[in-house]
Amino acid sequence: MKYRDFDRKRRYGIRKFAVGTASVLIGTVVFGVSPVLAQEQGNVVAPSTENVEKGKDQSSEEVPKEAVVANASDADKNIAGTELDQDKFKKQVEEKTGNATETTLKEEEESADENAIPRDYYSRDLQNANPVLEKEDVETNAANGQLVDLSSELEKLKKLENATVHMEFKPDAKAPAFYNLFSVSSATKKDEYFTMAVYNQVALVEGRGAKGEQFYDKYTDAPLQVRPGQWNSVTFTVEKPTAELPHGRVRLYVNGVLSRTSLKSGNFIKDMPDVTHAQIGATKRASNTVWGSNLQVRNLTVYDRALSPEEVQTRSQLFERGDLEKKLPEGAKISEKEDVFEGGMNNKPNKDGIKSYRIPALLKTDKGTLIAGADERRLHSSDWGDIGMVIRRSEDNGKTWGDRVTITNLRDNPKASDPSIGSPVNIDMTLTQDPETKRIFAIYDMFPEGKGIFGMSSQKEEAYKEIDGKTYQILYREGEKGAYTIRENGTVYTPDGKATDYRVVVDPVKPAYSDKGDLYKGDQLLGNIYFTTNKTSPFRIAKDSYLWMSYSDDDGKTWSAPQDITPMVKADWMKFLGVGPGVGITLRTGPHKGRIVVPVYTTNRTNHLNGSQSSRIIYSDDHGKTWHMGGGVNDNRKLYDGTVVDSSTMNNYYAQNTEASVVQLNNGDLKLFMRGLTGDLQVATSHDGGLTWDNHVDRYDVPDVYVQMAATHTVQNGKEYILLANANGPGRKNGYIRVARVEEDGQLTWLHHHLIQEGEYAYNSLQQIGPDEFGLLYEHHAPGGVPYTLSFKKFNWDFLTKDWISPKEAKVKYAIEKWPGILAMEFDSEVLVNKAPTLQLANGKTARFMTQYDTKTLLFTVDSEDMGQKVTGLAEGAIESMHNLSVSVAGAKLSNGMNGSEAAVHEVPEYTGPLGTSGEEPAPTVEKPEYTGPLGTAGEEAAPTVDKPEYTGSLGPSGEEPAPTVDKPEYTGPLGTAGEEPAPTVEKPEYTGPLGTAGEEPAPTVEKPEYTGPLGTSGEEPAPTVEKPEYTGPLGTAGEEPAPTVEKPEYTDPLGTAGGELAPTVEKSEFTGGVNAVEAAVHKLPEYTGSLGTAGEEAAPTVEKPEFTGGVNAVEAAVHELPEYTGPLGTAGEEAAPTVEKPEFTGGVNAVEAAVHEVPEYTDSLGTAGEEVTSTVEKPEFTGGVNAVEAAVHEAPEYKGGVNAADATVHELAEYKGANSLVPLATEDYTYKAPLAQQTLPNTGNKESGILASLGLTAFFLGLFAMGKKKEE
Repeated sequence: MKYRDFDRKRRYGIRKFAVGTASVLIGTVVFGVSPVLAQEQGNVVAPSTENVEKGKDQSSEEVPKEAVVANASDADKNIAGTELDQDKFKKQVEEKTGNATETTLKEEEESADENAIPRDYYSRDLQNANPVLEKEDVETNAANGQLVDLSSELEKLKKLENATVHMEFKPDAKAPAFYNLFSVSSATKKDEYFTMAVYNQVALVEGRGAKGEQFYDKYTDAPLQVRPGQWNSVTFTVEKPTAELPHGRVRLYVNGVLSRTSLKSGNFIKDMPDVTHAQIGATKRASNTVWGSNLQVRNLTVYDRALSPEEVQTRSQLFERGDLEKKLPEGAKISEKEDVFEGGMNNKPNKDGIKSYRIPALLKTDKGTLIAGADERRLHSSDWGDIGMVIRRSEDNGKTWGDRVTITNLRDNPKASDPSIGSPVNIDMTLTQDPETKRIFAIYDMFPEGKGIFGMSSQKEEAYKEIDGKTYQILYREGEKGAYTIRENGTVYTPDGKATDYRVVVDPVKPAYSDKGDLYKGDQLLGNIYFTTNKTSPFRIAKDSYLWMSYSDDDGKTWSAPQDITPMVKADWMKFLGVGPGVGITLRTGPHKGRIVVPVYTTNRTNHLNGSQSSRIIYSDDHGKTWHMGGGVNDNRKLYDGTVVDSSTMNNYYAQNTEASVVQLNNGDLKLFMRGLTGDLQVATSHDGGLTWDNHVDRYDVPDVYVQMAATHTVQNGKEYILLANANGPGRKNGYIRVARVEEDGQLTWLHHHLIQEGEYAYNSLQQIGPDEFGLLYEHHAPGGVPYTLSFKKFNWDFLTKDWISPKEAKVKYAIEKWPGILAMEFDSEVLVNKAPTLQLANGKTARFMTQYDTKTLLFTVDSEDMGQKVTGLAEGAIESMHNLSVSVAGAKLSNGMNGSEAAVHEVPEYTGPLGTSGEEPAPTVEKPEYTGPLGTAGEEAAPTVDKPEYTGSLGPSGEEPAPTVDKPEYTGPLGTAGEEPAPTVEKPEYTGPLGTAGEEPAPTVEKPEYTGPLGTSGEEPAPTVEKPEYTGPLGTAGEEPAPTVEKPEYTDPLGTAGGELAPTVEKSEFTGGVNAVEAAVHKLPEYTGSLGTAGEEAAPTVEKPEFTGGVNAVEAAVHELPEYTGPLGTAGEEAAPTVEKPEFTGGVNAVEAAVHEVPEYTDSLGTAGEEVTSTVEKPEFTGGVNAVEAAVHEAPEYKGGVNAADATVHELAEYKGANSLVPLATEDYTYKAPLAQQTLPNTGNKESGILASLGLTAFFLGLFAMGKKKEE
């Protein structure tokens, strides 16, 4: 509900109360009796309901026989003829009155409970959603068998076709893997049930029919999880089949965010004919009771319709939470994210025409240059298509980056059958440098046109042929079976060894070496040997995988043409051979010192990617001239169960290991950190430079979500450590840096882990770039971004090893009186109220809890005189932290937010100067009685009635003489009216002159002599003499008739009045000064063109007024400024201005701050509590992290990402931060919605209040009569 809706609702409530009160008062005068409420009358005459039998009308309770009459005509006779036993009658009345009073008190208590403001008023702000079942504040534990029985409610549940099941609960921190939240089940059929449950922290729902058939799609792998040991909400909605949903629909939400949608059916409890039990917790399935756990249940509600996603968000809003704000420890440093290679947005390419960048490689050279390598994927983010190998260089340690340099990008097939895959493919780069020769190597995969590793031929095709001790690449010619070969200078030879006039470009020279593989016959270009579809070349290479290498001898500025090193390292049994992207190393110690090591992985031809992937390395001992294959981790490896596998023949899904990152320890051992399928980190060890690997693979309790990881070795303070970067999950999300200490035996002890990038996170590359500084290049993209952008961050050792400073408790940020009597207390992190807290104040008084406004703000009722007091603690109740922190309220000071001792953020400073200056002199001092109330209205209550003596002196300076001195108390309240209630009625001496009209009748005509003197002076010169005809009509309109047209000469001298005449209309320049400000310029208001002087809900009539160029009541105002007016606006004699309908106010006049800092209309839905139902909007299934505000417009595919990610996938929701804080709302005078502090009005019908009301109303009419008579005289 928007603020204006709440204001409207509140105003209507006030009006109804006012009308009701007036009705009671009028009734008192007219009928002359005490206005006793019907409820109180019932205390006297209503019979007791304690013993009323079911089916009887309460009004038909037996009365004494003698009191029954046949008809009205017999009433007098029957009553007159009956002798009344006074003692018996008195006893009967006392008995009945006692019973009635007892019952009424009980009913009043129940009514008060029903009308009490709920602790989560805003969360329950739903319309047309009726609870069918509701249970609050229960537990499941050992004492009740971990079960709360709800079977008595089952029949009501069976009637529901559309429904919502909403549950708020806190599971035990060590809850079992599977536990039930709410369920219905059968005493006879164990597989007929409905359950809303949690499995491995994943919220799920399952429904099964009489035959055990599944109603819904699988939810055990839904994306969103509950938080163990913390408060959560899970909400299930079901909709019956409709034209739009032919099978129905169910949805499941976690903490207000949609987790998964199933369109399989809309079946619910009504479709389970044999269910007999309903329960929270442990579930009775036939003869067994299962799925129990210890739960705290705050609320379980079943509604009679399916709530919309927006309504579910409203109902669950108190369970939204973000991560706690942490601070960097002293000495810790981390840079802001720098996007080195920026991908496209919204499925569109970037400014360079590139959709995606992938596969980061980061190398620090011997010169200190950082080289960032990437796959430049022009068409899409997939592992095929137009992909170039590119780098960027930084010579200032990552602060700035040079232009892209393309190592290679093979040309596209212009006639490809599918342009999206119509290119030869280079993919997955590894960078490394030989420390002796300084040569930098880039090694990467190569495939002919097609889908890369996913498009390889099912049949083996020989790629190379050895002839006379030399290895040559084979070419296949259409329609022939023999193998042609490419030999020296690219000449093509026939299968029988004869040279042809065909020539292949093997040493290209064009930029990016795009012509490599081009085939010529003589000088005629025929095509390219890497093309496979609609090719114009008669030849093609084998449909296999290849390994290529480029190098740079000038610190990465230029690069050589690609060289094929495949035949040096690939064995016949290998179907695929590819690099583990990132960086390689050069061994710095041991017998193989100087060896260049590059991680790779392979598959065999038996099972390819489904069971044969194995990690290994390739190496060079001659500075990159020749390369060799090292051993595989899975070569002749004995598994835990005794099974022996070998990478050349294996078919074992979970024994696979793939892309890897390699480091060398100080003892010379190699550690290979491998991507695997076990869910945890696998590390292999080699003692011989990668030729063989230990049979035992170490596994560590570090998440591996099956994505490439990056490791580096470092020595800090004389100790040896490993740094590891990878996605922490769930899925490819949330990048972490981890630190492990290397023990003497080579084992790793994991010490620290820190989030480096929240949200989307996949491949990465890690380098040490300074003595204690590290750099990370990683894949990430913001919502809407094409996967991926490659971003860079650097951080130091202190960042990695020192713990972030986390809050230990939830503290009060502000405690302000936002509404009269309503205190808003905001905390610095999310809190929740289960037991209503009462604040203990320093003066011994208390502030009582009202309701929870949002995740961080609680509302309390407080006496105005207690503002300024400090809170010493809680007198009773409790406030819980959503993060399980302790909660502290002690020391919080109550502030009214307006010129209080502790001002709000943008609060106007207290003004203590003179209030009414109209020249360069301060306003004169005038003796006035002390007045401490408001001088006008600026809210919903009228100013008090104040008797004021008639004042006949000047109202301000009108010449060189100062105005009389007036003593006025300091005034810090509102100036004028800025609300919707009429100005208060103020007793004033009779005045018969024309002040203008304020209704539908013109002001009375008053005979006045023609005035030819000055109209008043506002400076040193008298005002000019103006000829004016006598005027007897109205001088202004404020009703429905226009003011008469009066001919007046143009007046250009200073304004100001010093008598009873109106100032003439003068054209003046636009005002540029300040309004009621000590210093105008800073928070200057724009010209205000809205309605002036309204006292109701309609705008005042439009009146032409000159622009004003002076200051208004400022310390030093303009020379011709008018004195301050503090009376009611728009009155015409003794009656208040009429009620005028006023349009919604959107300007910034008389607000705490003006237009410059004005609060925009509040559009976040905190729930619906107005007069209209929240609109139902189709929202997509959640594809991002928890705590999101809204989803995309259309239904999205199943969510594959993780929980609580700030940056999500393309359709992911932004992190939800909750409703606007009340603090800026208060300081900017924005009216926030709050429930009435007392929804049930107190009983007002006692005898004493009736007498007082009668006297008050009588005095009111007498006063009107006296005033009328006086006027008539």
